[in-house]
Amino acid sequence: MPPPPRALAAVCAVADRLAAAGVPWLLTGSAGRALLGAAARPADVDLEVAEGDAERAAAALGTAAAPASGGGRSSLRASAVLAGVEVDLSAGFAMEGPELRLPDGYALMAAWALPATAAGRRILVAPPEETLVRRLVAGDRAGAARLEATPGLPPLRAAYVAERLRSASSTATR
Repeated sequence: MPPPPRALAAVCAVADRLAAAGVPWLLTGSAGRALLGAAARPADVDLEVAEGDAERAAAALGTAAAPASGGGRSSLRASAVLAGVEVDLSAGFAMEGPELRLPDGYALMAAWALPATAAGRRILVAPPEETLVRRLVAGDRAGAARLEATPGLPPLRAAYVAERLRSASSTATR
């Protein structure tokens, strides 16, 4: 199921602006899952870039990146509105759950990204498994189960989940 027209227009605007700025990026969240064929109706567009590209990416979107943290999550964040849709940019995303600390995984996400097409543009979608890993680290077993049951979502790759979880460390070692 493709994203709704406004979300699709926002994805295309992001793709055009970041391509012009020479910034690699990954589409994440429900817009990414919808572009992969999952039953999702995104209200916003989420994307991630490498931490070193955050300022250039934010500038290309007409905004600025700033550190953000809360709820066990930290990253550089920026928000913009393109094609009438909120666009959320993250970089250097790390999180701490009840048992595990998950470091930034952009490089692994990029290596496992899935290609998709949006209005003739090649879009790299972050692995849906990253959302699963983040939900597991947060202790959100119900959210993980809902993700796994999403109609139309490509089969989740256990090898990605295992590799990503190997990067986590125990919160007990604080």
